[in-house]
Amino acid sequence: MKKLLLSASIMAIMSTPVLADSNEVYMDQLGSYNQFSSDQSGDGNTIGSSSNAATQKGHSNYADLDQDGTRNGIDRFLQKGNYNRADIDQVGYGNDSNTYQYGDGNETNVAQYIYDNESDTVQVGDGNMIDAIQFGIQNDIDAEQRGNGNTISASQIGAKNDLDAEQRGSGNMLTSSQFGTYNRITSHQHGNNNLAQLSQQGHANHANVVQH
Repeated sequence: MKKLLLSASIMAIMSTPVLADSNEVYMDQLGSYNQFSSDQSGDGNTIGSSSNAATQKGHSNYADLDQDGTRNGIDRFLQKGNYNRADIDQVGYGNDSNTYQYGDGNETNVAQYIYDNESDTVQVGDGNMIDAIQFGIQNDIDAEQRGNGNTISASQIGAKNDLDAEQRGSGNMLTSSQFGTYNRITSHQHGNNNLAQLSQQGHANHANVVQH
């Protein structure tokens, strides 16, 4: 069984091939020149739901959502504004990603591999960037940007690593990497032009960084 429920208006552009069995896509486009591309291979993968469709509102937003495996989910996806871009890749089993972009020219790139990884990204403002990759089991990234021109680049390899990152202001930059198990980074950057570069390897390391 394959389900594809679409609602598009005002010159919406959409390309959504769906492969294999029991994969589902629910998507709405409102505006002009938005582009949505979905490629799902496997079983039980979902994008959106009947009550909360993946949504693009505005002009020239772009989404490329690829899932390969079983029971991967992009539960909540919203682009509202202009020229926002999101590229989500999930390969494996039970990975979950949620993306919220509100503003202009924001970009989110998320790649999750293997099993039960989770990412939640929020961008409110203009010209923000989130680049995240997780490889392993039950890693978690929560990244929130409110302002303009902020950047988060994060990588996690292993099991049960966690990143909680918040940027409020403009021109803030965070680079974080974690390799191992049960490592945790909490980073809060409030203000403008703060810089943090964090790296942890091993088991159960914890870092807490606050910049104002």
